Amino acid sequence: MNTILLAIVLPLIVGSPASQAKKGARWDVEVAPSDKADLRPVKWTIVGGARTRDVASGRTVPITVQADIAKGWHIYSLTQKPGGPIPLRLDLLGAADVVVRGVIKAPKPERAFDKNFGLETELYSGSPRFTVPVGVPGRAPNGIRQFQIGARYQVCSEKVCLPPRTDKLPVALRISGRL
Repeated sequence: MNTILLAIVLPLIVGSPASQAKKGARWDVEVAPSDKADLRPVKWTIVGGARTRDVASGRTVPITVQADIAKGWHIYSLTQKPGGPIPLRLDLLGAADVVVRGVIKAPKPERAFDKNFGLETELYSGSPRFTVPVGVPGRAPNGIRQFQIGARYQVCSEKVCLPPRTDKLPVALRISGRL
């Protein structure tokens, strides 16, 4: 019995990758190019930096965010029609007494047929800016409000789309009765 087992196992051990490596054998293995795909081709920033913005109770302050989109990639517009890619969405997160008041200003999107979805899409590439009108209620107490602007988007290239994601940008407002 041991002779039969040895006859079966010995060729497996001698021909194993570990034993071949010890003998200096070389395997011909297809290796992908070393240029790793950036899994975060969009970087979001608040234009003007992280400084605290002043706003009077009952007023609105514009906050501009910029998407720096890597070459060869794009995101979809705020007005992208349903049935295809995930459109851009900009939301305020974390402060109950600040709201988007009005329409978010956005550049005119490019229109292109997208092979990934088989339909006409509205998209942005490069470094588009979006201005979010952040409103404060008239009876909001004075003080600092810290919240985030959540940018929910889907990024695609000509060949691949990454899963939708939400990036969060910290914002601080100083609310006062009068400015």
